[in-house]
Amino acid sequence: MSVWTEFDPLRSCVIGTIPEPKKILPFTKLTNRYEKYFTEILDRSRRELDDLEKILQNFGVTTFRTRQDYHIHNGKTINTPPLAVRDIFGVYGNSLFKGNLAFEWNKEVPKSCDHIFPQIQFDSVTQLPSDDKFYDGDFAKFNPDLHLLRPMFHPTLSLRIGNDVIIAKRFANEGNTLGRESYTRWLRSVNPKVRFHVVDTEGHIDSQIFLVRPGLLLTCLDQNHLPRYFDRWEKIHVEPVSSQLMHKKNEYRHKKFHPVIAQWFYNFLETCTEETYFDLNSLSINESTILFTGQHPKLFKQLEKKGITCVPVQMKATTFWDTGVHCATNEIAREGDLTDHA
Repeated sequence: MSVWTEFDPLRSCVIGTIPEPKKILPFTKLTNRYEKYFTEILDRSRRELDDLEKILQNFGVTTFRTRQDYHIHNGKTINTPPLAVRDIFGVYGNSLFKGNLAFEWNKEVPKSCDHIFPQIQFDSVTQLPSDDKFYDGDFAKFNPDLHLLRPMFHPTLSLRIGNDVIIAKRFANEGNTLGRESYTRWLRSVNPKVRFHVVDTEGHIDSQIFLVRPGLLLTCLDQNHLPRYFDRWEKIHVEPVSSQLMHKKNEYRHKKFHPVIAQWFYNFLETCTEETYFDLNSLSINESTILFTGQHPKLFKQLEKKGITCVPVQMKATTFWDTGVHCATNEIAREGDLTDHA
């Protein structure tokens, strides 16, 4: 087994986790009803992740779960839980790329898979060094190329399509030039024939492009932002998540433990349960089955006419952590050979 594309039949993957409320709440200032709100958000998120695991297992996928063996609090702030597992490692062919993260509050997250990888027989393992250098300043001012003088690169800045790999032009806070060089060097070591194509966008591209199967993609980007590689592919345009009301209300990723945010999100869960939340951040089971983050009836009808089974996954509570189905999972094995898909 190996992983050459985003759409070959999925055989095994890792799913992220979130700690129990009782482990996080002592490190917050949330009390009374705000404690209740945050507890419900955490509990629902945990149930959603458990349900996601059951869905995957029902499709015959072997699943593993991340584990938070590191401290909840680092002395200054709450550490990031091991949920967005796709940020910390990538598999190309049967080779593993173990990444790192930038900040004091998330530096331990890559360790959350250390109990899993020894069970897998990879051909090679490449560890991106952190040199114990992490940023502890103002997040709003963080520039990875200026403030992190060592390589850092989230694999979610790329998409695999056999001999071709799509990479974001700009990395936001998720990578730097040293990291990109290390990542592309690793890809070439696995497949010397790999070709790179740059998409004119910033940050993680798994919420901006979804590869359904060879020749068909979903995207919220304009045609002129896509690489020429996709010229002959059919493209279905989907509204960008940033323009959706829910996302606009959930831009406070570094103020998660503020009472106002906890109350607003709890109210969203309780009073807007019929409201749609959809994100391209979704997961391919195979070329004819997709696990989608949320509902999109119009899009689902289009895809069903093309023989695609659309499986909506309830991730409304989990979106509190800026995470969809794709971010919360990461494949270890898909069934398929290395080939061209252009």
